[in-house]
Amino acid sequence: MPTLFEKVKIGNLELKNRVVMNPMGFSHTDPDGGFSDRQIEYYVERARGGFGLIYPTATMVTTEFEPAPMPNVLENYSQATRLSILCEKVHNYGAKVCAQLSLGLGRVSFIDPFTAPKSASAVPSFFFPELICTPYTKDEIKFLVKKFGYASLLAKNAGVDAIEIHAYGGYLIDQFLTPLWNKRTDEYGGSLENRLRILYELCDAVWENCGKDFPLIVKLTPDHQIEGGRTLEEGIELLKTLDDTGFTAFHLDLGTYECWYNAVTTVYQKEGVQLYLAEAAKKAGIKTPLLVQGKLGNPVLAEKVVSEGIAELIGLGHPALTDPYWPVKAKEGRYEDIVPCIGCNECIYTNLTNQRFACAVNPRMGMERDYNLSPAPDKLFVLVIGGGPGGITAAITAAQRGFEVELWEKSDRLGGALRAAGAPKFKEAVAKYVEYLKIQLHKSNVKIRVNKEGTAEEILKKNPYAVIIAGGAKPIIPSIPGMEKIRVMDANEMLINGDCPGNKVVVLGGGLVGCEAALHLDNLGKEVTIVEKLDELLLTANYATNNDLALKKLLSESNIRVITGAFPSYIDAGKIIVSRNGESIDIPCDTLIIAVGYQADKSLEQALEGKIDRVFTIGDNVKPAKVIDAVHQGFHTARLLEELC
Repeated sequence: MPTLFEKVKIGNLELKNRVVMNPMGFSHTDPDGGFSDRQIEYYVERARGGFGLIYPTATMVTTEFEPAPMPNVLENYSQATRLSILCEKVHNYGAKVCAQLSLGLGRVSFIDPFTAPKSASAVPSFFFPELICTPYTKDEIKFLVKKFGYASLLAKNAGVDAIEIHAYGGYLIDQFLTPLWNKRTDEYGGSLENRLRILYELCDAVWENCGKDFPLIVKLTPDHQIEGGRTLEEGIELLKTLDDTGFTAFHLDLGTYECWYNAVTTVYQKEGVQLYLAEAAKKAGIKTPLLVQGKLGNPVLAEKVVSEGIAELIGLGHPALTDPYWPVKAKEGRYEDIVPCIGCNECIYTNLTNQRFACAVNPRMGMERDYNLSPAPDKLFVLVIGGGPGGITAAITAAQRGFEVELWEKSDRLGGALRAAGAPKFKEAVAKYVEYLKIQLHKSNVKIRVNKEGTAEEILKKNPYAVIIAGGAKPIIPSIPGMEKIRVMDANEMLINGDCPGNKVVVLGGGLVGCEAALHLDNLGKEVTIVEKLDELLLTANYATNNDLALKKLLSESNIRVITGAFPSYIDAGKIIVSRNGESIDIPCDTLIIAVGYQADKSLEQALEGKIDRVFTIGDNVKPAKVIDAVHQGFHTARLLEELC
């Protein structure tokens, strides 16, 4: 029976284990698109952490038609030399490197709102539908194929162990493969054989330059899950057609940008969301080894996938970001020490908003050389107020540096606002992160005191070297005439309790907290109405597009009634009267859930001002924000503690 951490040979590719770091965009390239020192150290850290095969980010073979790198480029010796440094450093840890080479994004590129992308055919651009793509000419296709072959030679000479063809997810090569986007009438369009022509030409170009025995993988999407896209049945036929082509492995993927949450999963998807693709392929008799992905960060599930023969290789994307040492910890059975991904996709959001590539729960991700911890100058006493993610992170980090640390939490449980965020069934990933934090805190040298409120008087008695305030924010409770006539609960209070009285519930506020609270209640069988003063739900949500798409899909599939552009004018027994465009609407209501926002509480900081030299406020105590803000501020405050003033 195969196991996750045994040596394995896939074609001519020999790996020390079956755990693969998937390719993910990492935009901190050198100016010419070559691999930067920062990128190299990021991949080396994952090699150090035990991954058997590491994919650097997708790499373009030319910028002739798409000037914006995505983000890396491989078309000259200088870029190849930096790739060789990456390979050498990764190889030192026994890991192998697969270069995923790409012809580009095609219709899903985002050059600017004025320049039509080039694609297989004259189809609408994804981001700017009014822009109709310019079809590649046959001469341009031949040029792309030659550049692909040359890039594969550069990659092989640089020391990569395998090449992967970037033919999935509705990107350019997949646009040639798919009738929805390929309307060509020449030899590259029409029949499946013609649509596959470019893929066959790319295979030949790689083998001509690297040798027929060089490992070649192709990443494909057997199921697009969009109207007019490839169905699973068609996808299996595609795999059957390619099964004897000579590929070392099929790397399977799901979805397109239209349903981006399937390709880049979110907190709202279940574990193993893409496994059905591999199961269908094996059932159809596909002989080519499979690399499968999609929320496989649970080591027990990953081991099961391998042992049951569902796939030969396990691809980890976000789990490789949250914890570069996932393989080492999983192999040693230290599952509780693996930092879980919470599916927030801050990695996507930061990458696409011109910020540094960042992970909410791993502040060192992408900054491996910069954010190391130095020993504390002395065993000084640090007091942390608040047991949420920011406070726990600050306490653990300070203790790791050698400070004497005590954490006070005013309630009887740790977790802060994340206790509420992780309460719904569809937010289990967040609940797992809360458990991870609690375990790590108890394993640390931090002294923990629950049911201990951090008043200024009590803090001053301890005479701490530094105080880190992470007490969270308070809910905003609007004043509505008649509120005393009905049950009223804050959304976080309801989520922590798990339920609310009555069956007819109105949620006031259609932001992220309000929508998730409403979905939780809908799952409990309540009659739920969301009342939102803005014209749409989630307009104030500051998060990744794929999370937005996934959450809106859940809302569309629910029984929740939505009233936008409205606000309660008054409350009577058993009902709420809302006003919308001058019209009054009566909504039967047993309980009103408030989710209109939160406000920072500055009172403790102000009470300590001038009495303790080092008082630092983090997370929601600064301003209501996100997990990434609390965790990163907690980490950096503790990391730089004696340098701050």
